[in-house]
Amino acid sequence: MPKTTLRCKKCDKTFTRPGPFAWHMQSMHGAKKKTAKKAKRRGKKRTMNKAGRPKGSTSRFGLKTMTLERLTELIDAARHEARSKLAEIEESIG
Repeated sequence: MPKTTLRCKKCDKTFTRPGPFAWHMQSMHGAKKKTAKKAKRRGKKRTMNKAGRPKGSTSRFGLKTMTLERLTELIDAARHEARSKLAEIEESIG
């Protein structure tokens, strides 16, 4: 199989693989990535979830419509339950 040679038109450096060639063009000559076309062909663009919050959890648990007072009560109840479970565990261990 013949080797493909990619040549940089700006500095005449040659590459045998497209990945290092693309990196060279971006880092040395400021060329922009061509990822928009690939994402379009795939149909759906991949997105990352926001840290600490599973996708769809705000609507699933009613957090968008919950009042601040109700949210505070819910957090306090969860803390109380966690403390009591932790006390049970500590009691069974020690």
